[in-house]
Amino acid sequence: MERKPQKCRQCGRKIYFDGICIPCQAENERNRILSLTNEEIDGKAREICDEIEKKGKLDKEYDLFKKLLNYRDIDTSKIAETAFRQKVFSPCELYKDAPDDLIKVMIEMVMQDSIEPNIAGNLLLCLAVHGGDEVFQAFLELEKRPRKWRKNLYVNPSFYATYGGWTYDKNGKFLKTNFDKCYPMVKGTLEEKKHSPVKIGVKTEEKCPKCGCRIVNLMEIDGRDPRLDFLEINGVIKAKCCPNCFEYSYGDFCRYTVNGESEVLYGEDCSITEDYLKDEGIEELASNTYILGDSPVPQRYAADWEGGSSIGGFAFWIQDCEIKRCPDCGKPMKYLAQIQWDTVLDGVEGNAYIEICRDCKIIVILHQQT
Repeated sequence: MERKPQKCRQCGRKIYFDGICIPCQAENERNRILSLTNEEIDGKAREICDEIEKKGKLDKEYDLFKKLLNYRDIDTSKIAETAFRQKVFSPCELYKDAPDDLIKVMIEMVMQDSIEPNIAGNLLLCLAVHGGDEVFQAFLELEKRPRKWRKNLYVNPSFYATYGGWTYDKNGKFLKTNFDKCYPMVKGTLEEKKHSPVKIGVKTEEKCPKCGCRIVNLMEIDGRDPRLDFLEINGVIKAKCCPNCFEYSYGDFCRYTVNGESEVLYGEDCSITEDYLKDEGIEELASNTYILGDSPVPQRYAADWEGGSSIGGFAFWIQDCEIKRCPDCGKPMKYLAQIQWDTVLDGVEGNAYIEICRDCKIIVILHQQT
């Protein structure tokens, strides 16, 4: 029997079940976490520690931990101490604020040849999230002189480092792969969108030569807005792509100028020839009313399944963290923005990720889904 569309009881969005849509459920949960007092947060942190102590893993309280981390940027030092005693190394964010003496012990562990490869990989992630000069130097040492466990891992320590928002080049130079501030994209009106320094889904007059779909500026960013000073973009940039093709590619690149010009650099990794979005999909994408939020939020605010769209901070990587290399200079690019795809196109899965090389004025747009 075919299900009939209904309206979300909270926002009126079309859904196929009775109740509140998933984005509204996520918003309600976010607001609940944001309303917690400091005393209540301390109590929740003790609940997380208790579960780790009793079960030797983070299970029932996993979602609670991630939401407290993402929305309230809780101090994880006590949780890290509890997790280490129980040899719990996942999720790696448990160790964001781990005490320095604990980090020293973890570095000593990962320097051993005899450690199990899977534990070594988990330790690298935990250390990367913590960061700091001591961790950076340890990663350089492991990159230059790999331990025996390295042959059982798929990637070098420099890849693990990107989960902490940093990496390094072949000469050992430290490189940031994330911005230190994060702003959310929030629901506004079409009139407010006209004046927002960040816009999602702006139509152009261009057509994709491969599939015929209309090209869009998936995101337009006016870096002259004081809120976006941290981006160090003195002008307007446009992340331009074919919204039909980029979902099937390994990354669509474009070259931009800070006066709002942008040129799509068509690759050869997408064989799509049919326009699945059509004009209706483009109109839906362009009609979204998301605008830049007024105030910054914690860096991991959008690093959740229903984290929404954001500028800066950390992404929610549905698969692996994927920091591309600039096709011009070869350096790692910098994560810039995330768009939760089903918030701007109904029924479409996954996230769009935007990365930038400011030196070469290159942008890449990626897509991941389950």
